[in-house]
Amino acid sequence: MNRRKLLANAAVGAGIAAAGAAVWPLAAAATDTGAGEPPGEAPWIDVGAEKELRPGAPLKAALRASVRDGFFTTLQDLGAVWLMRSAAGIAALSATCPHLGCGIVPRSDGQPGFACPCHDSRFRADGELEKGPAARGMDPLPVRVAEGRVQVQAARFAPGVSARRRV
Repeated sequence: MNRRKLLANAAVGAGIAAAGAAVWPLAAAATDTGAGEPPGEAPWIDVGAEKELRPGAPLKAALRASVRDGFFTTLQDLGAVWLMRSAAGIAALSATCPHLGCGIVPRSDGQPGFACPCHDSRFRADGELEKGPAARGMDPLPVRVAEGRVQVQAARFAPGVSARRRV
């Protein structure tokens, strides 16, 4: 085999490899069914002492968890929750708006409940939708109390859809 033929074969092989590398992600996306694996178990995160919660006064708590990535352990922000104490017990609502993911705050008009300052969705004190454009109420999160400490399971939900779906 002469040098010219060898270089031509090498160029054709490199072209085929480059085309395959470019087409591979497109082919994978086209054949993906979207089902994937279900979301894993969301971590339980300590958000504060039970005695800090007062009836009728929502308390905002950050959800942060240690995550090990390779050689490093970092503190990762997983969002925030609104904690409320009532006669029924302690409840936690995600502070992420189910519309497009903005942060939910207490209503500024003096009424009990919450509002999304981005697009003016409003929620009752129990998290139920009062006024859209959000398609569903605030997302409730599992709560447990262990040794006087409130723990919340940091689940995440898909924004922009009416059905609550964990991601």
